[in-house]
Amino acid sequence: MMEYRIYAGTYAGADENGIFRYRMDGNSQILERELALPGISNPSYLALSQNGTMMYAVMEDMEYHGNAGGGVCAIKCRENSLEILNSRGTTGTLPCHVTLDEEAGVIYAANYMSGSLSMFPLMPDGSLGEMSDCRQHKGKGPNTLRQEGPHVHFSGLSPEKDGIWCVDLGLDCILFYGIDVHTMTLSHRPERDIMLPKGTGPRHFVFQPGNAHRMYVVCELSSEVFAVNILKEGCQILQRISSLSSPNDKSSCAAIKCSEDGRFLYVSNRGDDSIAVFRIDPKNGLLHLVQIEKAGGRTPRDILVLKDMLLSANQDSNTITYFYRNEDTGILTRRTGETSCHAPVCLTAVPTA
Repeated sequence: MMEYRIYAGTYAGADENGIFRYRMDGNSQILERELALPGISNPSYLALSQNGTMMYAVMEDMEYHGNAGGGVCAIKCRENSLEILNSRGTTGTLPCHVTLDEEAGVIYAANYMSGSLSMFPLMPDGSLGEMSDCRQHKGKGPNTLRQEGPHVHFSGLSPEKDGIWCVDLGLDCILFYGIDVHTMTLSHRPERDIMLPKGTGPRHFVFQPGNAHRMYVVCELSSEVFAVNILKEGCQILQRISSLSSPNDKSSCAAIKCSEDGRFLYVSNRGDDSIAVFRIDPKNGLLHLVQIEKAGGRTPRDILVLKDMLLSANQDSNTITYFYRNEDTGILTRRTGETSCHAPVCLTAVPTA
């Protein structure tokens, strides 16, 4: 059975352990802690290289070395140690997501509070070069509490490798940027932008594996998922569907993940403290809600979908909970036991066998 190394990013002070590495073997399917790394303030989102030897973490802060903005950090992952190589300031405040483009040798940091996207080249040893570009968004949305300005929450590379999509919760928009790898700069291409209904507050998205034209967007403020058809001449919203069984003003969406085979979509609901399971219609890509399962903890901030398992990082109960995942139906079944982890907000994995 498949074995994994699983990393958890958390909210923690720089003098505390903030990143944890676990081993999950194919027999027990329980997390066994291997390593912990201090020295990074609020490493709330992580990105792993494909071979698992490099990791990049945001430093979700308002200040970096006395200047406004948060930071990003490069970490070398060895068999028996984790080593911080270096860090850089993002200029933007509260960076909450990091995207790694290994082929181009670049990382991107989504700066939530300031509403900007920062770009950094990677050095030959995997460390971070100086920031090469930062794109500041402008505008606001109708929700005066949450959309008083731009709030970049996520970025994701185009499957066709022709640019990067940048999700702005404050603007109800997913902006598209072309990438110049020679000058290490970004150029906004507004004709490729995706506008969502006002007040929905898009947070993250995933592409359906094997389909470069099918995007699923989770909206934090409206607790909905949008199925979007991506075409060169523009985009088409195919569907708008709730992630809840009934309206709940105290709930907001967080993570969205797709099974590797592209058949099922999983969305976490904070407040409702549940995980919604959708079946993806193979003919038209429409979503069908098949289950809403309690997360087993408070505030499921992130979820990790493995072949026959799902893990939920429950921020406010300081736990990681386990579920069996039926590969044929997508249905989740809660397993006994859980792993204690302070304020887990990100889970990522690399296979080891």
